[in-house]
Amino acid sequence: MKSETPLSAPLRWVLPLMGMLQGGVIYLLNRTTDLFSTPAEHGWLLFVLAGSMALSSALIFAARSLRQPLLWLGIAALLLLVAAQCAWLVHALQGLDTWDQRDALRGYVLTLSGLLFLTLPWLQSRLEAGRWGDFPSLFRLYWHNGLALLLSLLATGLSWLVLWLCASLFSLIGIDFFNTLFFDNRAFIHIFTGCIVAMTVTLCRSNPRLMLSVQHLLTLVATGLLPAVGAVMVLFMLALPGVGMEAISRQISGAGLLNTLCLLYLLLMALVWYPGRDAPPYMPLMRRLLLGALLFAPVCALLAAWAVWLRVAQYGWTPDRLYAALITVVSLLWSVGYVISLARQRRSDSDFSRTGKVVLMVAPLFMALVYTPILNPWRLSVHSQMARIEADKTRLDSATITMLSNSLRWGREALRTLQDDPAIQGNPALRRLIKEALSGRVTPGSTAGPDEFRQIPLAAPQPQPEPAFWATLAKQYVWRARDCLPENGVSSCMLLAQDLNGDGQPEWILFNFSMRSAFVMSKQGGAWQGVGYFYTLPKTLDASTLRKIAQSSRLTTLPQPWRDLSIDGERLPFAAERE
Repeated sequence: MKSETPLSAPLRWVLPLMGMLQGGVIYLLNRTTDLFSTPAEHGWLLFVLAGSMALSSALIFAARSLRQPLLWLGIAALLLLVAAQCAWLVHALQGLDTWDQRDALRGYVLTLSGLLFLTLPWLQSRLEAGRWGDFPSLFRLYWHNGLALLLSLLATGLSWLVLWLCASLFSLIGIDFFNTLFFDNRAFIHIFTGCIVAMTVTLCRSNPRLMLSVQHLLTLVATGLLPAVGAVMVLFMLALPGVGMEAISRQISGAGLLNTLCLLYLLLMALVWYPGRDAPPYMPLMRRLLLGALLFAPVCALLAAWAVWLRVAQYGWTPDRLYAALITVVSLLWSVGYVISLARQRRSDSDFSRTGKVVLMVAPLFMALVYTPILNPWRLSVHSQMARIEADKTRLDSATITMLSNSLRWGREALRTLQDDPAIQGNPALRRLIKEALSGRVTPGSTAGPDEFRQIPLAAPQPQPEPAFWATLAKQYVWRARDCLPENGVSSCMLLAQDLNGDGQPEWILFNFSMRSAFVMSKQGGAWQGVGYFYTLPKTLDASTLRKIAQSSRLTTLPQPWRDLSIDGERLPFAAERE
């Protein structure tokens, strides 16, 4: 390994100052405007935040001297990328309300942080090794950068613990100066935290041999974990044929769990079979077993791809599903690359460096393209959902409207198109949901009171619910019942009293015909609370049909701890509220 050039003396002073400057920038942005709700017309503030993050991160992690032209060229390239992404994001935020902007900006800052973590080692490697893509250097730098961040978190926590102890001790004797300085002064909080992080990273970079020792220690931990994770993956794959693929398709988080298992195994493989290792790890039999288990990794990634595609085929693309698809592509690329490397070399001391470099190029490329027109998850998702709705208007529900409202300007344009659709205008509940989504309410319908909900009609001649029921519905469950509010005197919902648990006290069932579901409230311990749902109402059930059935013997309960409903001979299963 090429000996590292020590940090220059001036740089050791500059880097903590850069951390303090970064903290000061964040503080000033918070003073001038809410950091994560910057209006689109002031989008240059977004570039100040993102650009300062890129500049300070590059200097703190990559600089060894301020007289490195390649360092400044790399920083200039990062700033150009950040400027392009910020310009695109400001364009995407045009016309959005504060809450939509806040969520989008938080997501961008998190993505930029990950992008910087994945790209800076390439610049560091070029500055140290003198050439691009030296994998042993890349591997070491990723290790050391990750360890530096972990130690920075630890040092920051310990530093604030010391400050808290100091403030508490002096407050004990009536001196609140330190408590005010440390915890009520926002400028001190940001600047002090930035300084501690930068100082810790500087100390880590100044002691590479110590970092190498910590790396070797954690490599031993990974060496112990790898067989356990490999056993879990093999056992899962062997058990899967016995239970069938349907078990995965029923789980919403199936793709996430499969990708986590696959990526964890591959990451541990990379840590254990690190480049330049003097001797192969493990005993020969264990090595063969672990390398053989590697064959299951592509299968695991393919199962994750199938789980993602199943959800897309059922419900269309969303930003989250697109992110899951990109992660699955990385899992497939990584696992297949490792298997190909193993097949070509046919030996236990396999070299996976070529696959490692490809993965370390593809992953940051995906993260960079997400905030560009090339790979725009919001536009792709909106087009997918609109195609589904165009094919079948009954697919439009509150979840789809929420997704569209969170899809930046493309989602708002789609909601305006739906608002003018004649088929949607005939549905008061959907029309209200779209209107509230476009109006930018954080909790649509939150201004409705008990009197507004009293206008929901009853399905049978029964006494009206007690005032406490209406008060609880309006205060605690307005987000579930908001589309039941009458519009022009017409409600898309209906209330029915029925004893569902055999305690002699009737529960109130709120039938929502637009959403094709029902919400159940029960009086427990003297207070009303939501206890569960009936999902998927019969297709033929509407308000008039329910009124006729409720007044006849065709509506009964079926015995269970919480009973199901039978409506005109069709069983409606009850789904209990989860704690």
